[in-house]
Amino acid sequence: MSARGGWDLRILSWNICELRGDLPALIDGVRDLDADVLLLQEAPRFVLPQARLSWFASRVDRRILVGGRGGRGLAILAREEIAGQVIRRGMHPVAQQLSDANSTYPRGVAAVRLAVPGGGAVVVSDIHFALQVPNRERHARHVLQLVQGAGAPVIVGGDLNEGADGPARTLLSGVLEDPAASDPAWDQPTFPAASPRSRIDALLTTPDVRVRAAFSPRQSARVSAERFAEASDHLPVVLDVRVPRV
Repeated sequence: MSARGGWDLRILSWNICELRGDLPALIDGVRDLDADVLLLQEAPRFVLPQARLSWFASRVDRRILVGGRGGRGLAILAREEIAGQVIRRGMHPVAQQLSDANSTYPRGVAAVRLAVPGGGAVVVSDIHFALQVPNRERHARHVLQLVQGAGAPVIVGGDLNEGADGPARTLLSGVLEDPAASDPAWDQPTFPAASPRSRIDALLTTPDVRVRAAFSPRQSARVSAERFAEASDHLPVVLDVRVPRV
């Protein structure tokens, strides 16, 4: 993972649908993609959420950095050696305007600040935007302030519930770049998994992060495309990046 001039990381973001899909396909898919950091949305919230998330983490050989009980459906997992680089970690809520039953889903921001080997730091954050436009915009403004105050390169990933030209993502575009939008080969739909039409899942970065690849896998070494689409109602997104040393 360490390279001259920077720190190479693979980040995977996936809405895992409360672990209600094909669990063997989900577990094998995560193993095959072999990411250093996992950003999960719709992690278990009910019925032993900590135990279920811990069970999943053990199956994919990753350590829970943030998430579990009270996790607002967000979780960040990582390799053991990445966990050793944690400077700070945490989660906090983002208030939502209640307008319908869907607006009661708790929203928040989960993040870890990692020390970059050789000097510097990087912030990796997990988010899940709401279905309602006003709530997405409120969440985006909150994230915008956090990114502007980070004082380090930032990678933000999650289920954003809108396309690249949506109002919330337009707000974020002032400070966060969408690598997948820069290359037609990377600009692939993620939802619904069985017949993807919209790219509502994304990984965004500040300009100081060098993106080496961005993609949304349709299958993996051990999981066919048919079973991969049954792991969740979303497809994952992956970024290979190099974070600069300071």
